[in-house]
Amino acid sequence: MKFSTTTCALLGIVVLLNSGFSECLQMSVLPEAGTNVTLSTSRSAEECSVCRVSGVNGSELACFSTLALQPEQSVTLQYNCTNPHEAFTAEILKTVECTEASCSPATGQTQPSLFKDLSRTFIWQLTGPEETQLVLTFPEDGLKKIEPSETCPDQYQYTVVSTQPNGDVHTEKFCRTGPVSHVDLPNKAVVNLQVPGKEEVDQTLFEITSKPLVKRSRMINVAPEPQTTIFIRKVDPESACTVCKNEGSEPSQCSNSLTLTGTNSFSVDFTCPQPQDSFRVEINKEIDCSETDCPGDVVQAEFPHFLEFNRSFTWDLRVSPLQAFKLDFSGPGMKQVLPSDSCPDEHTYSIITYQRTGPLNIGTYCRNGSISMVQVLYKGRLSLMVPAERKLDPEIFKVSTGGEIKKLAVVNVNLPSKTSVTELFSANYPNNFPDDDLMMWDFRVPPNYNYTVKFLENTAPRCLRKEVAVEYQQDGKYKIGRKLTDTQPTQQQGSFTMSLTNCETDRRGNPPGLSLKFQVAVVKSSHPVLCTVDLENEPDLTIEIEKTTSGTFCEMKMDTVLQDKIIVPPGKKTNLAFQDCPSKELKMTASKTLGCQKWEECPMEGTQLTLPVMAPCLPVQMQKMTWNLMVPGDGTVDLLPTTGNLRQSLPGQECERPYIVNVAEVDGTPFGEFCPKGAISKVQIHSNISVTATPRPASRSQASPFFNVTFSREINESYIFTVSPKVASPSVVSTPNWPNGMKPRSTASWIVLLPPHYGAELIFKNISQPKCGEGHTYIKAQTLGSLEEMLSRREDEKMEDTLNIPDSFYLNTSNCLLQEGEFSLLSKITLQKKSNVLLPIILGTIGALLVLMLIVLAVVCVALRKKKKKLAKEASIYIPKGNIFLPGEGGFPKSRANNESHVYTSIEDTMVYGHLLHDPAYSGPVTDQYGGPQADGKPSRMEKAPMSDTEQDVYRPFLDPSQGMGPARPHTPVDRQGSLGFVDRRMVDNELNTFKSNGDLTPLRLSTVEPQAEPIGEVEEAL
Repeated sequence: MKFSTTTCALLGIVVLLNSGFSECLQMSVLPEAGTNVTLSTSRSAEECSVCRVSGVNGSELACFSTLALQPEQSVTLQYNCTNPHEAFTAEILKTVECTEASCSPATGQTQPSLFKDLSRTFIWQLTGPEETQLVLTFPEDGLKKIEPSETCPDQYQYTVVSTQPNGDVHTEKFCRTGPVSHVDLPNKAVVNLQVPGKEEVDQTLFEITSKPLVKRSRMINVAPEPQTTIFIRKVDPESACTVCKNEGSEPSQCSNSLTLTGTNSFSVDFTCPQPQDSFRVEINKEIDCSETDCPGDVVQAEFPHFLEFNRSFTWDLRVSPLQAFKLDFSGPGMKQVLPSDSCPDEHTYSIITYQRTGPLNIGTYCRNGSISMVQVLYKGRLSLMVPAERKLDPEIFKVSTGGEIKKLAVVNVNLPSKTSVTELFSANYPNNFPDDDLMMWDFRVPPNYNYTVKFLENTAPRCLRKEVAVEYQQDGKYKIGRKLTDTQPTQQQGSFTMSLTNCETDRRGNPPGLSLKFQVAVVKSSHPVLCTVDLENEPDLTIEIEKTTSGTFCEMKMDTVLQDKIIVPPGKKTNLAFQDCPSKELKMTASKTLGCQKWEECPMEGTQLTLPVMAPCLPVQMQKMTWNLMVPGDGTVDLLPTTGNLRQSLPGQECERPYIVNVAEVDGTPFGEFCPKGAISKVQIHSNISVTATPRPASRSQASPFFNVTFSREINESYIFTVSPKVASPSVVSTPNWPNGMKPRSTASWIVLLPPHYGAELIFKNISQPKCGEGHTYIKAQTLGSLEEMLSRREDEKMEDTLNIPDSFYLNTSNCLLQEGEFSLLSKITLQKKSNVLLPIILGTIGALLVLMLIVLAVVCVALRKKKKKLAKEASIYIPKGNIFLPGEGGFPKSRANNESHVYTSIEDTMVYGHLLHDPAYSGPVTDQYGGPQADGKPSRMEKAPMSDTEQDVYRPFLDPSQGMGPARPHTPVDRQGSLGFVDRRMVDNELNTFKSNGDLTPLRLSTVEPQAEPIGEVEEAL
């Protein structure tokens, strides 16, 4: 791509419009002799490129994303982008040629000023003749070797890649400043140095020397264990390396293989410096159980001298004929693989049995599978292959003697309690199964699971006698025969055995023999319970469901993925599935975060802590709900009751609500348990806290909101309780986390608000004082609004048991930096009615006033009575016969030998003062009627005779003219009703002396003297 200088200006304008500045950077570069430079960038040529400037006055530009510069050729370069040091890297290559005596150049040199601003990689390619050794010497601070996965902190890093004579590539990495002063290399190596941009680099970094390779031997001291044989065998026939054994003063014996037995110490020499490339080591141990019991647990120890070799550990096992030896792998179990496969941990096991025709491979296995035991007839070998540089991680397995079997081998398989597929192979797979022989697999199927057997690959032989058969037996009851081509058992339940029997095959023409690869799949026999959990409207709620026991048959899936623990994230909608998961095997918890990081984000209104409504399809109830309440650093969490007040759960006063509600600080420090029906109206905590609600066992009741949470500004104390004691019962309060102590250097205060006319008795029931390492503990009390303290005590001062406080007050506690013990306080607040000194005075004054009023009232009553008597005396009447009765005198005159039968013994108050009762049911005047004397001579009770409605509110004279006493001054003798010895019963003794009714006269005799008729004249004269 070519551009003119005008193009550079246009590119500058474009860059100026895009980035605010423009710069076409130019430089002249001259690489040294033997130095090849390559500039490259990962960006596109249109975005950023480097241009070679040529032509008259630099009129032509050839731009590239990658540009190679030749040694000793000057060139002018120009970048068409800003900040090329961020886009380009420079690779500077030098070639070093060596002979057996020297190298050229003899030092690792650089051109420090070349592309200093770019990230550079200096490369030295070292080559020399065969049988030559190269040495790098770092004269100053040396190097520090690091692991291949590590990087140098300053990004100044060496990488040395050497090619060994056998073709293997070996890589080493180094950082600056360390103990390594020289590095030995074979005749082919590459040295890289990575230097970050703008990093200074020395001109000479190391020296390079060469020398002929001196053939040297390798010596290893070996001491075999008892009943152990070490075989060192050559695996590279083209190698000239040999192995030699030195024992005592005998001359060395060298060969291509070596066998070491016994317990003596041997010196083993190799005639090459890297014998691990030519030899492998086998460590064999014999276990003979034909006459004695097997040793049980078998563990193979590592031989550290052979760590660089490929190793195999073998155990030759022998029992009596017709018996089997058992290999128990019940720990992690084994998984069968193909002989050509490798295991993830590079530990590959093989089991071999010895037959008349030779050794036969029962199977190749890796750790962590479903095979728990293998039984092999008579004689066999277990081998473990471990590659070079891999430390032995031995697995403990048990060897024991089994019973008599008439089978080649028996493989016990414990299928896992989950949906799974297990692959298995016939013996000697993929080669032929032995003629006329039998192999059996014993499958343990977990409850609530169905199994399905499927043949994946198989070959059938040409039989001369018998046939190939597959037999299934379940619970030892019956057998089912199948052919290789038949459909195998599908969706069956229960444990079973499967046997594979071969026929006597026809080997003419080399036909295929019997081989079988099959799988056993297990799935749940029950149906899953599906449940959708929708938290889209709960952006702060998280739900966790996990198993409480191991080895359970429960399967949980979240969005079709099998999980041991389900976490439903907040604000998401998740599909769950549970299969064979009883509620007792599951635990469900939930958590919710409330609060804010800045005051502007804090909610203005209170938030009630209420249990969320869970999806009814979940198979387990929620066991714990946690609210994480977060506030800014200068904030406070306020816990208020939703109804009534709160109280602390204390020994002897435990909460009995259906849920246990615990409060703790964010660092896990317990604060206490709270419940309703107490005296605490508010709890303030100057910290982030968590509130946890846990249902009590067998609790079924619904929970009401636990707290109403608000956030407020910083308080001066660590904790503040607002307490309003009740008159009916004492209030017990304690420091947080009672009976344990308060946090060091924390403070707690109680604001105790008393009702009017009450004081308080403060009793300190239990105080635990520590030994302070710094500062003191304090207990203080003072009334609200007062600057004077009623109590102030330290941990080293005597404390009162009781304190009487007249008004609302503060109770403050503060802890020190503890050296020994804890600080805690338990106190009881009891209300006491105040005694009023002015009350007797006020009551005495009121009593005196009442007595004075009664005296005045008595005087008025006496005066009124005297006035009435005076008026009565002015209307007296002369009665010539009998006793004279004068109105106003004290009583009626008595006659008839003082017979007072006509006198009332009692008259009901309602009859006397009935006109004052204002009975709502009766609006007319009260009337009495005399019913005449009774049989016993006593007067009857007077009865009310209500007036008719037509007579109410009508003016009437005292007596109607038709019902009057007759003409005035009649000239006839005075009759009974006109005599003063009788009184008219109709007249009422009230303020107006009115008549009760218009009925007939019912005179009442007032004198015991019988009236007599007198002449009219005498009457008139008397008048």
